[in-house]
Amino acid sequence: MAQKGFTLIEVMVAVFVLVVGTLGMAGMQAVSVRESQNSIFRSQADILAADMADRLRANRADAADPLSTNYETDGTAVVDDACRGTTANCDEVAMASYDIAQWQTQIANSSLPSGVGTITRNAGTSEYTILVFWDEDRDGAVVTGASCNSTALDGCIRLVIQI
Repeated sequence: MAQKGFTLIEVMVAVFVLVVGTLGMAGMQAVSVRESQNSIFRSQADILAADMADRLRANRADAADPLSTNYETDGTAVVDDACRGTTANCDEVAMASYDIAQWQTQIANSSLPSGVGTITRNAGTSEYTILVFWDEDRDGAVVTGASCNSTALDGCIRLVIQI
């Protein structure tokens, strides 16, 4: 007895395998695009953190003072134009405020989604922790804290420097 329809089943199985492979490749492409964008965000956050580290080093007189808290910020907006375009009223304290205001403006103008920068100082030392957070999972909320939590779905860069 002749078997009929066997070739049709082979074609259907081949099409099914082809569709599953194509869907897998599309999924890998989507993950690749997302992770490529996250890599760009991490690079920008690295640059922003390094920028603040350089600003701290440039204003060493204030940053290294164990009693100074001028460079500490929780990410809230600071506006200080005392040092813009002039050095007449620009002492170390005004420079610290100006540096933070400029840094926060850079974070706000970057492509980091909901970017936030914080700076904390280890009490009584000249060691600073610079954190840059952003909404990596794109859920509309940024999880910030005293450190970068590896289990959080949001992006975070941590830079610790000694002045």
